Amino acid sequence: MGIGSSAARCAGIGLAAAIAGLWLSAPVRAQAPDAPACRGVDYNRMILDIVRSLPKGGGYNRDHPELPIVAGLESGTRWEMLVRHGHPSHCTSATYTIFLHLATVLQSNRKLNLNGEEIGALEAAKTMPDGTHLVDGQGPFWIFNSNGAGTAALLYHTGTGFSFRDDKLEHAKPGDFLKLFWNKNVGATERGHQVVYTGRRIVQGREMVCFWGSQHQGTKVRSGHGAEPLYFPAYEDGKVYDGYGEVCRPREDIMGMIFSRVSCMENLAAGLDAMKAKAEARGPAPGGMPYLFVDDYLYSLQEKSSDAATLDKTYGIMHVDDVTTATVGTAAAASAAR
Repeated sequence: MGIGSSAARCAGIGLAAAIAGLWLSAPVRAQAPDAPACRGVDYNRMILDIVRSLPKGGGYNRDHPELPIVAGLESGTRWEMLVRHGHPSHCTSATYTIFLHLATVLQSNRKLNLNGEEIGALEAAKTMPDGTHLVDGQGPFWIFNSNGAGTAALLYHTGTGFSFRDDKLEHAKPGDFLKLFWNKNVGATERGHQVVYTGRRIVQGREMVCFWGSQHQGTKVRSGHGAEPLYFPAYEDGKVYDGYGEVCRPREDIMGMIFSRVSCMENLAAGLDAMKAKAEARGPAPGGMPYLFVDDYLYSLQEKSSDAATLDKTYGIMHVDDVTTATVGTAAAASAAR
């Protein structure tokens, strides 16, 4: 099975499908880019440590990646969480794996206390128990996998973080999740890439945005430079790996950037439970299957186009230029009160 509109985000086009029982969650509060983490945890540093511990490569397959496997093991009064990488990977399967690893570390360190059902909800399953294929917008992984801003949407629904646009890279921090847009479209005709931001560099007088993700090298004709590599190496060995790896891309290639920062991972269990409760409130779906939490907006982006203003309003995505000192203070207070 090909992966739907994640392929559009990683530079392909999504597939359409239908499933009963759509539900859109109520809005949650956004935080400003400088708001503190709920308990002073440096999640960005944890994410970078995870990224740098992973092997390079593993292969890239835009349409048929192997999705990560999540498992829960009951141990006394707690559950252990296990994650296995899927190779070959693509952009969202790789970055979702980072999100899962973060949850696993926190579960192991007793910062989280997910139960078996909550761990199961994070599974990157391809089908429902009856064999119905899952598609973008349906459950945590397929929300994360969606066109638009899937990472921003999952953090929004679970209350685990906030998102913002920062074209000048003034508030972005290494370890932020980052949605790159290669064109200005949102939805079925967008082209982009989901990554973990690692910083900016000046290479031979050109500004580069650097990131970790899963990608495949190619070529691109750029004005004034002719045919060049699609990605530039970030490692000292000068290599661009097929699959997992850190690379850089000229700033001129990027038409838009949405940064998503984890700030309250402690909210994950409650967020997953709230998503489940809203889905179950509708009763059983046809055939006795439980209703699945579905983000209507992301689900629609498989075939329809939208715009940046609607995307930003839907998930509380802020524009750094619009963030004032008062906004930062208010958002920080809201974060601490959660």
